[in-house]
Amino acid sequence: MEPGVFDNFADKYDAWFRTPLGSQVDRMEKTLTWKLAMPRPGERVLDVGTGTGNYLMDLARMGCDCTGLDIASNMLGYAREKCLRAGLPVKLVLARSENLPFPPDRFDLVLSVTALEFFEDPTASIQEMKRVCRPGGRVVIGVLNAWSLWATRRRIITWFKETIFTHCRFYNYRQLRSLLGEAEWGTAVFAPPGCPSYLLPFFERMEPYFQRLLKPFGAYLVAVTRV
Repeated sequence: MEPGVFDNFADKYDAWFRTPLGSQVDRMEKTLTWKLAMPRPGERVLDVGTGTGNYLMDLARMGCDCTGLDIASNMLGYAREKCLRAGLPVKLVLARSENLPFPPDRFDLVLSVTALEFFEDPTASIQEMKRVCRPGGRVVIGVLNAWSLWATRRRIITWFKETIFTHCRFYNYRQLRSLLGEAEWGTAVFAPPGCPSYLLPFFERMEPYFQRLLKPFGAYLVAVTRV
């Protein structure tokens, strides 16, 4: 997908995570991602498709040596401003995921969250992520799960109007594992899209049970493989 598609999306993206539902979704997605990724202080981390730096900032706060990469200069501009305000030392790079401008074995952890859906060549992108990840390191991919109510709703909306999701690919866990190879995986976020605020505490309490009982169907899917 071309960078210009994201030019007017950065402010809307961050604003959504400040809503009650968006805040809960963000928290649940990150809890599962960090559980599988296991980032450690001092590790060299690359966030591919970093967007406005949502995950990158958390990793910097954990004490990681952080590099964020994206094709959209507008999104990187937001990330840069946010990191400067927070006093977080990160490196930001404008480049494509299919041609990462780093030497082999450079990073301990390579992460990409809700970005693979928009990559022109997901196979080449994952090969590049594995190339720049050191032996024994981890490649972690988080995506919007095709087997969820959220993906269904997003597909239906695109029948009637152009959205950021019109040209993206949704993945289920079988497709993601096919791209990654042997991987540990899980899903999160079982509250329905548009869930009213008064029901959010219920879904937060039930989240650990849903992750076990309804594993393939959470709105967010994440997998980790060791290189």
